[in-house]
Amino acid sequence: MQVRLTKWLLVLLLAVSLYGQTAVVTGAVTRRNGAPAVNVTVSVGGRAGLTDVRGRYRIAGVPFGRQTWRVTHAGRVLREVQIEVSGAVVTHDERLP
Repeated sequence: MQVRLTKWLLVLLLAVSLYGQTAVVTGAVTRRNGAPAVNVTVSVGGRAGLTDVRGRYRIAGVPFGRQTWRVTHAGRVLREVQIEVSGAVVTHDERLP
């Protein structure tokens, strides 16, 4: 009985520790010609941010799991892909079509 209870508690603790974890997603967005995509909106997991003058972005608080990563500008979706967020820091670079 004690062994079963211990195993159950370990499984429960693991599930609780994984639930609610978030990550930081970073990367760079470039245009087709290789130039940085400046001041475009990158969103993932319900969070969003703007790229800087080098096309780099950093978004904190992204939930673990499969997420939609999207770049928009002036209300238009420029690129949308699925990414897997499975670690504390995830790097995702994209070149726009």
